[in-house]
Amino acid sequence: MTRRIRWFALLGALVLVALPGFAGDDVTLEGGFVWERDDGNHDGDLKAIFSPTGDGEWSVAFHFDWEDGPHVYTGNCSGSLDGELTGDIKSDGDGEMKFKFSGSFEDGAFSGTHGFVTEEGDIKQAGTLTLGSAD
Repeated sequence: MTRRIRWFALLGALVLVALPGFAGDDVTLEGGFVWERDDGNHDGDLKAIFSPTGDGEWSVAFHFDWEDGPHVYTGNCSGSLDGELTGDIKSDGDGEMKFKFSGSFEDGAFSGTHGFVTEEGDIKQAGTLTLGSAD
């Protein structure tokens, strides 16, 4: 009986340790963005949290400060966190805007562009973003 209890305890501990690997762990990257404007570029710090939702699929939350305070823009992206990556993002707040980003990773660092979707459905390039390890 004692051997069986130890066996179940060991098995339970192994399952708890292995579960995060099966579900996939969040990946946090930090860097910056540039929003190109006629009256002068606006740049700032950027933190992105990628949560796996499937094979090559991620939900993502971009955390940053803008002129009126902190924001979190969320959406989905597809690709690889060591290759090409593209995504669709929505702004927070009342005046919801849609954005697209794309780029690629090289040596653990992401370099890409971002743009907003106009009312006509066109994409107007808005600037760049860079992300790297949050360590």
